[in-house]
Amino acid sequence: MTASCGACDRDLEFGYLCPGDTLGLAERLERLPKVYEALAGFLAPASAPPGERVSTSGGARLPVNEAVLDLRYGGIALVLESWLSDVQDARGWGQPAVQGVVEERVRRAARSLSANLEWIAASYPAAGDLARELRELEGGALSIVGATADRGLLLGQCVAVDASGVVCGAPIRHRAGETKLVCGWCHYVYEARDFRTLARLQPRESETKEQADA
Repeated sequence: MTASCGACDRDLEFGYLCPGDTLGLAERLERLPKVYEALAGFLAPASAPPGERVSTSGGARLPVNEAVLDLRYGGIALVLESWLSDVQDARGWGQPAVQGVVEERVRRAARSLSANLEWIAASYPAAGDLARELRELEGGALSIVGATADRGLLLGQCVAVDASGVVCGAPIRHRAGETKLVCGWCHYVYEARDFRTLARLQPRESETKEQADA
């Protein structure tokens, strides 16, 4: 092993993000524009809960959620655009255009980062920092709207082996109602009859520790 994942420190043969964290980043980039839209409903709550900033204008009291303001008016867009700018700079490209309403800027930046995701995982030294910051950003936004991403029950790691003999290792999750699972990284399909085999082939905790100590 000559590398490690920048987000979880898992050993890698090459690159900067493991399949699991690459998949998580891809899903997060897809969700963030939707989370941004959901935050609109929390700008002006009916009452001001503890921790909210109250603005006054002409004697009228207007409760404003400061966290929502930060995320809606700059926070999410600026974070995505800052990372996109750095990625394009690292690739020797020109700077991305920043124009339009904030909502469109969020969609454009998230879409552009997604388009560069394969390169980010393989060649971008700051990929781990990017993955962690967007995870924290989304978590903060979801805590406001009272939602959590439907990630499902973690069953283990994908045990599919590619032509070169490398085990995929991406996380395999089961959501309610699913009768088959598709690895989000290598797209291997596990039918219901394969679930027990998947569980049986998971690395034991002692084996994982030995590999980490080796």
